[in-house]
Amino acid sequence: MPDTREVYAAEDLFAGWLDEASRTPGEPLRIRVGSALEAFEPETEPRFTDPAHVQAFVDKVLAHLVATGARYDDGAGLDLAGVPLVVRPRRGHTRAHYEFDELPARGVMAIPPREVGGGWSLRAAVVLHEVAHHLAGAEGHDAAFRTTYLRLLEDIGRPVQADLLHTAYRLHGLDTGVDGEDRTLLRIGRLLRQAERTSNAAEREAFFAKAQSLATHHQIALAVARASAGAEERREEPTWETVLIGETGKRSLARYVRLVLEIARANEVRVAIYTSNTRVTLYGFPSDIAVVQALYATLVTQMVADGDAHLRSGAHKADQREVWNPRRRRWEVRPVHGSTARAAFYEAWADHIGERLATARAEARATAIAADAPVPEGPTSTELALRAREVEVVDYFGRMQRDHGIRGTWKGAAQAGHAAPGSRDAGTRAAARASLGTERAITSG
Repeated sequence: MPDTREVYAAEDLFAGWLDEASRTPGEPLRIRVGSALEAFEPETEPRFTDPAHVQAFVDKVLAHLVATGARYDDGAGLDLAGVPLVVRPRRGHTRAHYEFDELPARGVMAIPPREVGGGWSLRAAVVLHEVAHHLAGAEGHDAAFRTTYLRLLEDIGRPVQADLLHTAYRLHGLDTGVDGEDRTLLRIGRLLRQAERTSNAAEREAFFAKAQSLATHHQIALAVARASAGAEERREEPTWETVLIGETGKRSLARYVRLVLEIARANEVRVAIYTSNTRVTLYGFPSDIAVVQALYATLVTQMVADGDAHLRSGAHKADQREVWNPRRRRWEVRPVHGSTARAAFYEAWADHIGERLATARAEARATAIAADAPVPEGPTSTELALRAREVEVVDYFGRMQRDHGIRGTWKGAAQAGHAAPGSRDAGTRAAARASLGTERAITSG
């Protein structure tokens, strides 16, 4: 079949990279792509003991897809993620195989067991290839199959592996139908949707960190490409876009704006704020603005959900403060008002998320710069490209400030953390329950 040989070669390369990464845990995997040396830190790849172990893994993968709403339609309204996939041992040892049974409707994956020489197949890279056949709903290894495999890796929380596989496909001249910038923004969007779907705070925060790291790598790639592009080539130009934050009089608008500012800082986007806090205008490169909008749409939802859960728990009532009772003319100790507790919670939540996004950005930048060819006694080409990109945004924002009549400095809202320290600490904890970049939604255990 067309592309089959190239797909197998690309996936052999992918599996080799995963083997190399497993031999040096904790160290970035460095791969030369064209003239650039790219660094990857892929998620741990599960290995299996026998076909029964593979069956347990496959069941967990499909259950995760169904639970998170990641549909794989067959074109006739059937979600293939909800169709059973049975794993059986295969007599031959040279290949794994997938087929579809009509009655009853189910997929069948044949995996050679270890005792007949099938140890090579008892790994996630091989098993997920067959799962992708099940989800693609068609035979062959065309662009639709490759796109399905990449999406599957992303949907089960393995975006770095997806990036590696995509790189392997590209090196063998294979397209996926969603290459280039659109694919990067698509992957960020999927990570954010995964964050919205999960009820596990650790998973949610790690998905956000992955999205920010991916966004930063995307910025770096665009900056380097822009710096090396000829003047006649079409390049991304800075622009601006106004975003609605809320209606006039709505509570917590200033805290929502604070969250926008934290996200924008981590993505090289400048912000102008309406005095009513109902709108902000974002200034920067279109791809960066898109990332800020996507992150904000997801994060503000999670911030409000966490704040509501905190107030429903009643934990904020442990905070008390002295207030003056003018009728009795004396100071009295009373529980902190719910609105004050919410404000303190939001402030701490936004601040800590800002720190996490900034850390993810700094780590991604440092990795890219370290992977660049060193220049004696001077900055690398990546550093120069990033500086040029930042300067262009600063200059553009300066011109827009004059053209749009932007004056003054945003003062925000009065700090509430000192009045509700318990809620402030709860907000920080809600935004810091996971180590950055360690999400493992599907494991072999």
